[in-house]
Amino acid sequence: MALPVGIQLFSVGEQMEKDPKGTLKALADIGYVGVETCGSFYGMETAEFKAVCDEYGLKIISAHVWYPNLVEETEKTLSLYKSLGTEYLAIASLWGDLSYGGKDHKKAMENLNAVCPTFKENGLQVLYHNHDGEFQKDEGKYHLDHILEGVDEGLIMPEIDTCWAAVGHGDVADLLKRYDGRCPVIHLKDMYCREKYGFQNTNGERPADCAVRPVGYGRLDMIDILHTAEEIGTKWIIIEQDSPSFGLDRLECAALCREWLRMQGR
Repeated sequence: MALPVGIQLFSVGEQMEKDPKGTLKALADIGYVGVETCGSFYGMETAEFKAVCDEYGLKIISAHVWYPNLVEETEKTLSLYKSLGTEYLAIASLWGDLSYGGKDHKKAMENLNAVCPTFKENGLQVLYHNHDGEFQKDEGKYHLDHILEGVDEGLIMPEIDTCWAAVGHGDVADLLKRYDGRCPVIHLKDMYCREKYGFQNTNGERPADCAVRPVGYGRLDMIDILHTAEEIGTKWIIIEQDSPSFGLDRLECAALCREWLRMQGR
């Protein structure tokens, strides 16, 4: 069964800044049925943003948030995203001293372990969104796994970004299988580089010619990834493209991604 497809609004940020309502309508017309926010409602009040999404049949699936939103603004964050009907809150990343191995990481995980149950009890599952740096290894494990295991089981689940998983791990489908039943949302992001797909760069350094591409127009085996996502119980596919390519604007790239998925019967 084909998974529903949403989009991370950062992917069309320029259009959202200029014309948020028109862009949301365009996304719905293209065929998206959900959105993931990224800390901005583009000049709209929360209620207005939800009303516009509802009008165009766009579910507010998830939101990218930061560590302080969860730990220092727990009640505010909980109230905001409950009002939007959001199901998932994805930590966009842990940077600097908060990252695995950083001086504040242990305390950060203790704090997340304390607050994540509150979100879960209120219907909001916390996720962690990877980049390529989380595929560095320490004590035989990826930093990503150290982070996921730093809290009680199930309190934080991975939101695998397929592009950066390919850079860091290599075979994305293989990685997804490791998280069978624990990966409800996947960022579907394609990439191109001259190296043969399947390379691993566990030092967290990106290839010099690494470039994000519309889904289906890069080097990743997207068909295999999609089949695997369905097999492991993923609930949503979210398109993300960090920057436009092929001389197209961001919205045109979003349309190209959705059309490619449609051509695959999705």
